[in-house]
Amino acid sequence: MASDNEKKTCDVSGCSKEAERSISVKQVKGSKLSLRPECTRSAHLCKDHYREFKKETKKDRKLEQLGY
Repeated sequence: MASDNEKKTCDVSGCSKEAERSISVKQVKGSKLSLRPECTRSAHLCKDHYREFKKETKKDRKLEQLGY
């Protein structure tokens, strides 16, 4: 993640909170979150948007874990 003097902000459109997690853009595009156009490889998400992402993709992640 970013060093202490370089804080990343959330890449969801309209959010300016500090990023907590970084995940693949491909994974985020499977959810309802809309990212800023400048995101190419990894998306930085704040705590609230990461929680929303996890809730939206819970079923998909469970099926993938089971091998379906």
